[in-house]
Amino acid sequence: FGARYSQSEYLYREEFGEYVEEGVLDIHTAFSRDQARKVYVQHRIVEAGERVAELMLRQQGHFYVCGSARRVPEDIYAAMKQVVIASERCEDAEAEAILTNLKMEGRYTVEAWS
Repeated sequence: FGARYSQSEYLYREEFGEYVEEGVLDIHTAFSRDQARKVYVQHRIVEAGERVAELMLRQQGHFYVCGSARRVPEDIYAAMKQVVIASERCEDAEAEAILTNLKMEGRYTVEAWS
């Protein structure tokens, strides 16, 4: 989950916490304005790359991207592709095919607005 400020923009904090405690959600947060260096979701995806790959590629996980259509979907896609390349030791084209397949299966969903 990502937003600018954790205190005022962390939507569904309590609900997410409950899901984590139940073991049905694995969440990493990125709040870009809470520290001097901006941290975005794509940074967290790469940092947790092994876990992301395990959940998405081996445990049939689901991934939801919501945000501005300006750059969010492309930046997240690039991070996910980097994770797939590292995990599967493959080239760009194969990583893109894997991500396309996840989208076709409904396990990589993008909701973006302008």
